Amino acid sequence: MTDNATKSSIGGFLTPRQVEWIRDYVPFVAIALVILLFWAISGDRFMSIRNWTFIAQQTPVLMLLAFAQLIVVTTGSIDISIGSSLAFSAYMGALGMLWFGDGGLVLGIVAGAFVGMVNGLVISLLKIPSFVTTLAMLIIVRALVIIISDGSSIYMTDGSVSGGTNISSVAAPWLLSMGKFPAIFIVAAVVAVLMWIFYEKTLFGQQLKAVGGNEKVLRLLGINVTAFKIKVFAAAGVMVGIAACVNLARAGAATPQAGLMIELDAIAAVALGGTPLTGGYGSVVKTIIGALTLTIVRNGLTIAGVPPSWSQIALGALLIAAIAISLNRSKVEIVK
Repeated sequence: MTDNATKSSIGGFLTPRQVEWIRDYVPFVAIALVILLFWAISGDRFMSIRNWTFIAQQTPVLMLLAFAQLIVVTTGSIDISIGSSLAFSAYMGALGMLWFGDGGLVLGIVAGAFVGMVNGLVISLLKIPSFVTTLAMLIIVRALVIIISDGSSIYMTDGSVSGGTNISSVAAPWLLSMGKFPAIFIVAAVVAVLMWIFYEKTLFGQQLKAVGGNEKVLRLLGINVTAFKIKVFAAAGVMVGIAACVNLARAGAATPQAGLMIELDAIAAVALGGTPLTGGYGSVVKTIIGALTLTIVRNGLTIAGVPPSWSQIALGALLIAAIAISLNRSKVEIVK
């Protein structure tokens, strides 16, 4: 066995082929085991139609954010600003509706693309690592939302517009309907299909994997990698903007606190889907499985009566296990 093959095996005990098999099938095995576990613990309360309807309403936002993270992670980078970007995009979308009517919701997608583009520009032109850049943007964008909103929220209503000194609302019954099952599930399914086509069948999607696998190859082919990375983060920002619009529909309000810590859930969903954080490979279908698994675990622990603190410990342990399995050790010379 070569040195690289040895490094790519988990602890040196598994062959590279066995490791690849685990990476291919572990997301499906994991979700099956999770469902069986909570079915055994909570019975009909977990497996009821009502509960699965709730899961179907909760998963889409996380799934869309996981898609945004997948686009970035495939290139070997990471974006931890998407929670703040979600809040910013949702608030700008709500403001757009307040100012321009229903079509103003598009402003939310534009806002997400803008934050992503800024991330890409800073990372590519200033050569600042993606973790540091997006950490700074997480702080900056969250503060920007608080400044713009002045700490107030904008509510979606199904009736006439009403307001007060500190309350703004928009009559958008169509948007509230979109946030309910089955409409939210249908919207998420359509976006998932489009994401699969974008990621698996387009040249851009193939280049994503090439940048993560070996960036020098693209440079040798004459591709402007700096411009490409800006496009990558802008594309991820568009997906965050779409997620923000769906979250606005589901929550019925744009708040400065929206999306707090959800960037960690998005990273966990991608990792649970078997995508290595070192880049070069990814799967839309497995990312969906990862997001669904994470939602089911949270839901199952709640139904089982597990205290929130212990639930967080369980989710943290699950994330470590997922990264341990998905990490491509052949690309990691030293772990710090």
